[in-house]
Amino acid sequence: MYSQTILVSLLAALAQARFGQEQIPIPAIAAVQGGDPGEAATIAGAAVSDLLAAANPCVKLKRGDQILAELGTGADAIAAAKGIVAAEQNVNPFAFTNPAICTDPSLPANPILRGIIPLIDPAFAGSAAINTLSAQTLNNPLNANGKSIADLLTENGFTDFRGIADNGSGPVVNGGGNGGAASTTAAAAPAPVATTVNNVVQPTGSTGGNAGAIDFGLCDPSMDFVAGRPGRKPDESTFLPIDPLTKQGQQEALNPNIITNRICDQLTNVCQSNQAAKDRCRSCQSQIQALGTRDQTTADAWNSCVNDGVQVGGGAVPAAASTTANAVAGASSACTVIQVVATTTIMMGAGGAAATPAATPTANANTGTNVQTFTGSVGAPPVPVENVGGPRPFVVRGDSFVNFGAACQRSCDVQKNQCANAANGGNKTVKVSDCETQQQACSGTCQSGTARREKRFIKVYRKRA
Repeated sequence: MYSQTILVSLLAALAQARFGQEQIPIPAIAAVQGGDPGEAATIAGAAVSDLLAAANPCVKLKRGDQILAELGTGADAIAAAKGIVAAEQNVNPFAFTNPAICTDPSLPANPILRGIIPLIDPAFAGSAAINTLSAQTLNNPLNANGKSIADLLTENGFTDFRGIADNGSGPVVNGGGNGGAASTTAAAAPAPVATTVNNVVQPTGSTGGNAGAIDFGLCDPSMDFVAGRPGRKPDESTFLPIDPLTKQGQQEALNPNIITNRICDQLTNVCQSNQAAKDRCRSCQSQIQALGTRDQTTADAWNSCVNDGVQVGGGAVPAAASTTANAVAGASSACTVIQVVATTTIMMGAGGAAATPAATPTANANTGTNVQTFTGSVGAPPVPVENVGGPRPFVVRGDSFVNFGAACQRSCDVQKNQCANAANGGNKTVKVSDCETQQQACSGTCQSGTARREKRFIKVYRKRA
């Protein structure tokens, strides 16, 4: 019924994909000798997520401002701040062939950082000239008065980019006309992309994209309640999202409602979550606010609600449709078929009916294998992520996950909590700040591991006309 012809263009994109750029500026940030003890390492760990493909390009500009504001303006801090502003951001080759550029004329705010042009992927047209200009602007910045990075690029003849505002919306720079001035149009929402090993890209014209099973996309919506974070007393506990992409730029809080609101906002802003996930998050947010508690039971109730649909007052949150047929309902006859190797192949026939796969595997070749590669053991050993196959193949301490990134992050957070418990329980060789630093390193491993799995597992087929 279907011709399984692998797209040549996809293979080319895979061959050109440049993952790992998020690691390049991190050592310089961690090495800055300013700020409170451990603060540079904390900022460095958070900065990893600023350069991932799903990140808003304005975030790394604000990270440069944060470095100078919190770590001082010594030569090492200035070099680190310039490095993150000028750094190349990853690009998802499945979705885009041009870079994302910030259109906010107020960023970066610090005059030391204004006028610095970012590097872009060498595979993009016009990259050679822009990357040469980027190197020059590190020491000789352009005049950026009232201008965004997008404006500066346009003035220098580069207009093939996606302009994104600080709030994640358009305008999108279409650029080049009217004597070089950029023209703008309202931004359309980015097309859904297959970013995890089990996400399904809806075909053009589908109305079922948000009606399927709950999918938090790139993020884990959980939060923790930990004592003794940097700047807090050893016995003072605060709430914070556990996912590095969700918590970027967010301070910990005594009020859980601040954190639950941040998590729900990030599902829209950066996580690429579907509507069912966003709806569940807002429902759980209301329940936590009504609960009124501010302790470990609050975090536990939130995590059970968002991850498993357990209502804070008992019972279960009404589940979104979870069958394969509902997930692909409404698909047009001109369709894209996504196959996740060693998991489940979903085929969509004419009129939106789901074709029955030849077989639906319940396990894969890695059943029971620990796929957590992080080996740090400060205060506690690394927590395994088991690949057991099936529709939710990744398991951490009995909790199952659809995608590796979320499972890996849960592993890192469980280890961090165990480490913090050891530090607060009298282990004089471990500090809570050490646990935070280890968690950030572990999270970085999760992000790079997710990128490798995306490249390896996803194949795209098209229906023969």
